[in-house]
Amino acid sequence: MRLIPIEKLRVGSKLAVDILDERFTKLLPKGHILTEVNVARLKTTNIATVYITDEYCSSTEETYTSQAQNVLPKATKIKQAIYNTANGVNTSESIAMGLKTINEIVNDMDKQKYSLKIAYEPKKIAVDDFGEEIVYIAMMSSLFALKMGFTKQQAAVICLGTVLRDIAVISPRFKGTVSPYSKLHPIKGYEHMKQNYNFPEAVLQIILQHHELYDGKGYPYGLKGKEICDGARIVAIIETFYKLKTNSVNTSGKTLQQDVTRNLGYLDPDYIEQFLRHVTIFGTDSLVILTNGDVATVTYTPSDNPFRPQVKIIKSITYPKGTIINLHESKTLEIFKVIYYID
Repeated sequence: MRLIPIEKLRVGSKLAVDILDERFTKLLPKGHILTEVNVARLKTTNIATVYITDEYCSSTEETYTSQAQNVLPKATKIKQAIYNTANGVNTSESIAMGLKTINEIVNDMDKQKYSLKIAYEPKKIAVDDFGEEIVYIAMMSSLFALKMGFTKQQAAVICLGTVLRDIAVISPRFKGTVSPYSKLHPIKGYEHMKQNYNFPEAVLQIILQHHELYDGKGYPYGLKGKEICDGARIVAIIETFYKLKTNSVNTSGKTLQQDVTRNLGYLDPDYIEQFLRHVTIFGTDSLVILTNGDVATVTYTPSDNPFRPQVKIIKSITYPKGTIINLHESKTLEIFKVIYYID
């Protein structure tokens, strides 16, 4: 199945996954063939992306994060817990709800730590303050920790710290007084949580240190290397990955690799090495144009170079249709661009 931004969606596309809105109402079911009316109506909603399937797709398995019902309810609960807690509304109940949701995320990730790859999942709902991206980053941070051998308890600490890292920015209590660009927001968030709640110090340190950089050029204290806690070093990698992918969804493998390489100095090199073994840059069934102009679909991502996956040729003047090419073994071919349909 293949992910399509709503603005690129075409009539005749077959849905690979149910489409749910921000209230978890099913708008259209899996298997539905989109009509002109469907596409027009979807573009008036807050739906941001949908999964389709066609003759070029080989994978029919729905990944955990592709299913809106696994993410949207959790995003709503976490957002509500943060809002209620910050405003002193049903504080104990809200914290309990938030912690229960965090444990659900970690348990789900632990069950799939061997089968699920670290991957970028764009928002399905085009609402800035919905909280969906927070949940995706928390999921991938905890999954990364579990893949590296951290315990479920340690992964839960990292997941919770990830969710709360920008509490001083997203909490209504600080609204209008703390900018996300302020170098003081980690301190304000840390102090607020320490003074008002009984969270483990390991969680609070992630809030305090999530903008520290491995080379010592971060803030607020300029910590360097292993002075930065494990959780903050993990979150920094996942958050950087999400920013790069969000800003360059259609970027070539070479450009993405260059972008990641530029960030190596700011991130833990040992963790980066582990991350690259477990990440998928181009999802299975992604349609791509290669540097020689051929059109192909991604079939497999090797652990030694996720920027140069295995592809199957669909249109070419050089190779027969169906030819399998391992880009990580090719000296000349690489991904030039991601596309959504073949004209």
